[in-house]
Amino acid sequence: MLKTEIDEKNNLFIVTPEGTVSEADFEGLGDTVNDYINRNDKAPGIVLDAAGLPHWKNAAALFAHLKLVRDHHKLISKVALVSDSTTLSIMPVLVDLFLDAKVRHFPQANLEKAKTWAAEVDPVGSSLKMIEGMPSDVVAYEIVGMLTSRDYDEVLTPLIDKKLETHDKLKVMVVFGDDFDGATAPAMWDDARLGFRHITGFSKIALVTNLNWLRQSARFFGPLVPAQMHVFALEEMGEAKAWIVS
Repeated sequence: MLKTEIDEKNNLFIVTPEGTVSEADFEGLGDTVNDYINRNDKAPGIVLDAAGLPHWKNAAALFAHLKLVRDHHKLISKVALVSDSTTLSIMPVLVDLFLDAKVRHFPQANLEKAKTWAAEVDPVGSSLKMIEGMPSDVVAYEIVGMLTSRDYDEVLTPLIDKKLETHDKLKVMVVFGDDFDGATAPAMWDDARLGFRHITGFSKIALVTNLNWLRQSARFFGPLVPAQMHVFALEEMGEAKAWIVS
């Protein structure tokens, strides 16, 4: 079953799968969400409090789950996935490619933090927060929220192109902190296109993050990049800054 708690004050649905989940459970949740949207004229944030993977009762239940996602992913803006399951922890990375909603994973101990995040209304604007105080040949920024194609078109690509007019090579430091929500598929293509355009234009790349999937990806693809690449933990921000400017 799907246990659903509605927090209207904070515009939240806290959904907890318990045991086997049936087709009727997903249909009922869809109806409840629709009624809420029609009554309040706004879509809620969703907190999925899941200790482990949900167990679909049968194929009909699985299809009902997929239908729920298809019908509501353009309405729901945020989904907080709360679980200590290793499998569920990588789901935000996968679903970011297919859903309009922002999906972020939280460990079970951070349930309240997940609720706060899902209830917040994100400001409109670039997700790139530039890090000041760097030399002119360094591009340093933190990604806050969802990285989109617009961030590349309006901020990052013009900035790098302009700096390369006066520098043969640039150094880049990218921070993926707790407020990173992922990247849209077009943004990932823009990132690849920018990298190939300036494949010899970077001398150093510092990746600062505690996200294991990003750290492992950097270590795997690092040898294929002509620039020096180093991965730092968030707690090593000072070391990352010192390395990138050296």
